[in-house]
Amino acid sequence: MLKKLPIILLFFLFNQSLFAQVNNYLRDTSLKNNKLILTFKYNIDNVKPMAIESSGVVKYIYDIKNGVLPKTKKISHFRHRGVKAFRMGQYNKDYMRVVIESYSKSKKNYSIVGKILTIYLNTTTVVQQKSSSSKVIKSKKRSNKKQVIKNRYSKKKNSGKKHHGRKTIVIDPGHGGRDVGAIGKGIYEKAITLQISKRLRKELQKRGYKVFMTRTYDKYLSLKERTEYANARNGHMFISIHANAAPKGKPKQKYEGVEVFHLSLHNSDRKRKRRAYYKGKYYYSVSAYKRMTSSWKMATSRKLARTIRTKVLSKVRRRYTLVDKGVRRSDFWVLLASTMPAVLIETGYLTHNKELRKLRSKRYQERFSEGIADGIDAYFK
Repeated sequence: MLKKLPIILLFFLFNQSLFAQVNNYLRDTSLKNNKLILTFKYNIDNVKPMAIESSGVVKYIYDIKNGVLPKTKKISHFRHRGVKAFRMGQYNKDYMRVVIESYSKSKKNYSIVGKILTIYLNTTTVVQQKSSSSKVIKSKKRSNKKQVIKNRYSKKKNSGKKHHGRKTIVIDPGHGGRDVGAIGKGIYEKAITLQISKRLRKELQKRGYKVFMTRTYDKYLSLKERTEYANARNGHMFISIHANAAPKGKPKQKYEGVEVFHLSLHNSDRKRKRRAYYKGKYYYSVSAYKRMTSSWKMATSRKLARTIRTKVLSKVRRRYTLVDKGVRRSDFWVLLASTMPAVLIETGYLTHNKELRKLRSKRYQERFSEGIADGIDAYFK
């Protein structure tokens, strides 16, 4: 019996290792430079890659054998130039699937080193859309002379367009997904903020700015994800768009108006031991915290808040009445954890009947967005 014990023990250990390999949990995800890096609990057995090209987009699919996707792991919030979307899912009990929708073709797809799967995103060949017709191509030669004339006029027309050295602006539409924000007569804040943010993006792009948005559709993002997205884009400023609601139990029609917030840590619970404090945890290093709360950032954020408030009032009041609630200070996480000048704009109160009608109006949203853009222009002068 004693002689058989080592054999039984070896058999037991061998079966355990096999079991471990079957449940190869995803432990970590990161996006660095042009690489999507996935780290698993055990060495990766096998990956089945495939590519599907359709309508100007290439879907790169990676099926990871024995991969198990925990509910807490996501890559949908990642952003990369040339990539439309990142997705992951448990394809079946044997495979975990990663899907990358790309506008370009990649030469080198992926590599496996032990527990780490690296997917390369560096794009080389742009996928050509099939929607272009032969008629358009044939007409190019004929329209060359007309195009030259158009260009002459367009140069004069766009001579006043400001390019600002391609400054990068990050717009953050407040709330989203399960976080609906304030509510007024069934209208959610998350919808209003997204509409205004898209109009602001369009206006800023017209003026030559490079613009990113933390979300472009109705999805949930944590506050930490929003600021980390902005910091990764090396933005020159961070603009968070919100709408307000009257306090519970207070007369709703007495609360209206626009206010612009910038960072202040006076009497704030966010700073503890010179670290950023959020939901009971410390985040970022002491040096990172110093950058986030530097006198330069405080001063530039205050300047940005004042210029936006002035220009919004000037633009909007030409056609609409607008109550000015001034420039205010706060320790909102999105103002603290961004490493660039940052403001949070409360565009109005959804609980105020007249203001709700204005905030839902396309023309009002456009005018409000133009006012914000004018403020950004004034800041960079």
